[in-house]
Amino acid sequence: MDETHAHITPQADYIDKPFDPSKIDVDIATVNLGRVVDQLAYGEIDLQPDYQRASDIWKPLHKSRLIESLLLGLPLPSFYFSQDAETNKLSIIDGLQRLCAIKDFVVDKRLRLCHLQFLTRLEGKTYDELSREEQRRITMSKIVMNTLRKGTPVDVKYVIFQRVNTGGKPLKPQEMRHALNHGAAARFVKRLAELPSFRVATNGGVSLHRMEDRDYANRFIAFYRDYYGYFEQSTLDSFLNDQMGRLNHIADEELESICAAFDCSMKTCFALFGANAFRRPRSQGQTRKSNVSKAIFDTLSVNVAWLTDEQRTRLEARGQQFGATFNKLFEMPAFNDAVSTGTSKQQSVRTRFEMVKELIAQTLQQP
Repeated sequence: MDETHAHITPQADYIDKPFDPSKIDVDIATVNLGRVVDQLAYGEIDLQPDYQRASDIWKPLHKSRLIESLLLGLPLPSFYFSQDAETNKLSIIDGLQRLCAIKDFVVDKRLRLCHLQFLTRLEGKTYDELSREEQRRITMSKIVMNTLRKGTPVDVKYVIFQRVNTGGKPLKPQEMRHALNHGAAARFVKRLAELPSFRVATNGGVSLHRMEDRDYANRFIAFYRDYYGYFEQSTLDSFLNDQMGRLNHIADEELESICAAFDCSMKTCFALFGANAFRRPRSQGQTRKSNVSKAIFDTLSVNVAWLTDEQRTRLEARGQQFGATFNKLFEMPAFNDAVSTGTSKQQSVRTRFEMVKELIAQTLQQP
């Protein structure tokens, strides 16, 4: 494998592996909104998929204006869904808040219309208080459903996901990875991110918002399982996507082994650095801790996880010595650059991993 010639591209929607275009299966259908309402009522559309942040964040004003638009016969933007390979249920890609508003008014009947601009006579009314004609005007509204069927390759789904997810707060990469890798993979990454050892080792420095914590867990899994495979990928995103997808196809025994390695690594890193684990050492005069760094996290956590139990015990016994020499790495331009700028570049990944690996080896060789 010629790692030095691996292609790197900054494009987020670059597909670096051949795929069969005939497998791209996107169903485009114009349907009555009543069909979607029926699916919402029977739980056939997942409005709280694991990858979505808070699923119902629109205020009553915005929800009411959407319902007013339907009553006025105004068209809504297209909806995008992804079909789950395990359950066949639909998960929303784009249009989450619109669907939540419709469900709140038509299915759950909790919303009372407010702040209407044109149909002021309907102010304060619930769905059941509308006339039959008004209710039919809503359920007979035409909408466009674009569904990425389960046969579409996951990496291609990811690219399509990026292109159509154009809401006010488009999903972050890890949220998209969870959207397209349901089942064992999503549950496993979530499990690691919720381990007490991870929360303790990061000392509250990793946000639970927008799946930031799961991004850390995903990075660990990917590099721990297939570090060298990274140098065959075009981007860090494609590497993390690929590795998360593979979790759906590995044995439970291996999943348990990864979980145990992650747990042991978190405990050892906390034993070595305490509340400063995965952070840059404080500079002179700095009073606040630095933020947890993904680049420091991946290289330190994975290198420690690769050790045997006996080696981790010995490393912990030399904790003060290791901590001091580890902090000195930041005085070396090569390492400092590898954890500061362009951290996802292959050379940066290689540099920081190899330097930490060598430092651990030297520490373990000390009498």
